[in-house]
Amino acid sequence: MERREFLKVTGGLAGAALLTSCARPPAAAPASPAGTPRPPAHVLFADVSARLSALDTRSGATIFSTARPVAGAGWDRLYTVSPAGELLTLDAVTGRELSRATVPHGVVARVVSPLGDVVALGAPAPASPYGRPGRRSTTLVVADPSGSTAPKVVRLKGNFEPDAFSTDGKALFLLEYLPATSPESYRVKAYDIERGSFSPLLTREKRPVPAGAEETMRGEGRVAVLSPGRDRLYTLYTHQPNHLHTRDLVAGRTTGVHAFVHVLDLGQRWAYCLDLPEPFGRGPAEGHTLAVSAAALYVYDGAGGTLLRAGTESLEIERTAVVGASSGAASAASEGASLYVAAGPSVRSIDPGSLAVRGEWRLPAAARGVAVTPDERAVYAGVTGGVVRFDGRAGREVSRIAVPGISLLRHAATRPDG
Repeated sequence: MERREFLKVTGGLAGAALLTSCARPPAAAPASPAGTPRPPAHVLFADVSARLSALDTRSGATIFSTARPVAGAGWDRLYTVSPAGELLTLDAVTGRELSRATVPHGVVARVVSPLGDVVALGAPAPASPYGRPGRRSTTLVVADPSGSTAPKVVRLKGNFEPDAFSTDGKALFLLEYLPATSPESYRVKAYDIERGSFSPLLTREKRPVPAGAEETMRGEGRVAVLSPGRDRLYTLYTHQPNHLHTRDLVAGRTTGVHAFVHVLDLGQRWAYCLDLPEPFGRGPAEGHTLAVSAAALYVYDGAGGTLLRAGTESLEIERTAVVGASSGAASAASEGASLYVAAGPSVRSIDPGSLAVRGEWRLPAAARGVAVTPDERAVYAGVTGGVVRFDGRAGREVSRIAVPGISLLRHAATRPDG
């Protein structure tokens, strides 16, 4: 949908201009009629024309945009490398620079610790880590974004990609792709930054995983979500033929699954795989999505229209329900007592306990991400050419904002001055 067509449909706000600077105040919001309460001010984070942009929802203006950033755990900070080779820490709402640190040239920010005090940098992520040419060795940089200490260069034999930091920032979890020069699978490893060596992961029972019994995974990592407590990373994998979990390898069993959620405890350093039942994993990877709350994780499969809920403590599936099939890319957002799934031309509001569909909102184009504000009052859905805002409590559309070039809506935050 072209910008003029989106505005014709919406009759709404002026389009956002993509700014190339890292910080510029937003354009003044249009005046409201006398006696009309102004809507709460929110900031949306979206991928726009190969950059991450922060968008003001009142004016529709781009506050700032930046290339290849990594968001902090609470989306209060963004970390990116400048053309001059400096690691910049930006205030995520305003784009204001908070600190900078010199790092080697040629690297980009890849992973940030839960506290935001350590950043792992490396080569840009490949379009696909599988197949040739791979690489025989990997160089990573572990940096203090404040610049108080010099960055540490880590050189490893093998093909590795950074995945997450431990909660204390002392260990870096890595994905090792095997074989190194023509990968067909990967496994998770823990690298002790201070010691400069690998340390064993634990099973959920807190037992060290024996050497050679690490899980070897095959397939596509669809989406990774950090827990609200910032102490676990949940990653949804699909299309896993002949995948063997650590518990199966240790027991000498052979089995296969098509989709599962990999649970990595960043504090206690254990890993566990929650198998998903059929037909999860058989449909298109982009039709699957994952959302996480403090009490539960939710996985949706658009091909079958099935949603499941699993407890984060038990890591057992508690309920499944058919909520409606959709084609195309799916996304989900969980906040408080709210759960939303966006796929195809609609957003579904779902009761997180019963998994009953509370309501369905139609979109003017295919969904490109969904985000809910911390107060749960506003729900935003990205679509081709813009963003649609819904009132989460009244269950109705409120407004539309034109955002030319948007490919994915990632997050919604409340402006401190709003």
